[in-house]
Amino acid sequence: MNVPARQRRVRTPQNERVEATQRKIIDSALHLLREQGFKSATLQAIARGAEVSLGALQHHFESRDVLMERLVDEVMAPLGDQGSVWPDKTLPLRERADQFVSRAWGNIFGSANYVAAWSLFFGCKSASTLFENIDERRGDVDRTFNARFLDAFPELEKTHPDPQGFAMLVFSSLRGAGVLELFSVDPAEHKGSMQALANVIVHACGGADGA
Repeated sequence: MNVPARQRRVRTPQNERVEATQRKIIDSALHLLREQGFKSATLQAIARGAEVSLGALQHHFESRDVLMERLVDEVMAPLGDQGSVWPDKTLPLRERADQFVSRAWGNIFGSANYVAAWSLFFGCKSASTLFENIDERRGDVDRTFNARFLDAFPELEKTHPDPQGFAMLVFSSLRGAGVLELFSVDPAEHKGSMQALANVIVHACGGADGA
């Protein structure tokens, strides 16, 4: 006896459907932030871009603030304890520095989503509760970055007078380069600045060119 195609079709588990819908909503919000700015990223516009109803969107994210906070988590996740930017600290210093800068740029600061995040940061300044929540998350991210950076480059504790300050200098340099992506940046100049940053890390750790 043949089973009808409708019955043979493998059903998507509920959690996979939820994740897929949330992914569409998040991608739509990031696209609007990146291309049109914070004011244009209304729930109605996000729902249209995700091809879901406004009610469905609010089922997953009860308010715009909740969705915006999720976007911040999304963009900054690679900097977390299990993030994808951190090199193995047993690698040679030069390889570690090059790998860290390359990964940090490719996975976070140079990504289109990071530009979208800056649109969110600037745009929500007048929304005090949202801004305060995002600022609190920023503080958590900064502390995590410092700890993970110093773990990846343990030499700094012995060679630099202010390891924490140096970690924040590296973080600030990458953030600044990310903001510049809002404008036209010469690829050669960008490559040179990233190589210079890797060199600075090597020297701060007591290494030399080619180390």
